[in-house]
Amino acid sequence: MKDTSYFKLLILTTLILIFVSCNKTGFKTDKSGLEYKFIVENKDSVKPEIGDILVLRMKYTTEKDSVIDENNYFRMQLKEPLNEMPSIQNGLAMMHTGDSAVFIVDAKTFYNINRKQKLPQFLKSDSKLTFYIKLIKVLSYEKFEQERRSLKISNRDKEEELLIQYLKNTNVTVEPTQSGLYYVETLKGKGKKPKPGKKVLINYMGYFVDGKIFDSTYKRRKPFEFSFGVGDVIQGLDEGISKMREGGKAKIIIPSYLAYGDKQQGPVAPYSTLIFEVELLRVE
Repeated sequence: MKDTSYFKLLILTTLILIFVSCNKTGFKTDKSGLEYKFIVENKDSVKPEIGDILVLRMKYTTEKDSVIDENNYFRMQLKEPLNEMPSIQNGLAMMHTGDSAVFIVDAKTFYNINRKQKLPQFLKSDSKLTFYIKLIKVLSYEKFEQERRSLKISNRDKEEELLIQYLKNTNVTVEPTQSGLYYVETLKGKGKKPKPGKKVLINYMGYFVDGKIFDSTYKRRKPFEFSFGVGDVIQGLDEGISKMREGGKAKIIIPSYLAYGDKQQGPVAPYSTLIFEVELLRVE
């Protein structure tokens, strides 16, 4: 019965989000310029304080409703809102546990300030993002740290166990590099090798050891360009691509300590080994 109720709730939430994505009227604007609309509002439930960890069901899209990311269990710390510009933090600070809301924020602010990343190339500097958020739970930072410490050792051991099983199941017999990366060349390239600071263009499919895909340029139908060797991408991906030549293809198996470690990053959970199937299309 509990599973059925959860399933019905999930369907209802999805239908609400689809309806809202097609109906952009009725938005309010706060003093920072943030546009927002509450679908469900529970003013008597718990409201987060600055520093709390928020457990969210979250999806965000481009202005043309193309989904950038979607996660049914995303954790984010509530930081001081930015009163001078519309930020997702302003929206989260309005919410109570159980609330569902839609926020329209500046893409550049979200990536540069909230995610501390460069704006993705598929977005323009004046682009807006639409966030569909349900606040599931609020944790104090102290409670969050207790949970993380208790899970840290077991999660690291579990990752190692799953990686060993994956290597066995997929018949990967190459020795790891000194860092612990596994590099499996599937097509030898004949072109140039990448140089630090120079642009490279790649196609890739990224997935977990269970085969679940978390990102793919093939799905987006747009290759990814970045500056090689300067920290634009995770350490393991830079190291793997350093072994390639233009026109080559490889499978790169990256333990979490060469990726996101114990941090949650979008759909990537803490202590996740990442596998990238990469095609090096062009080297500057």
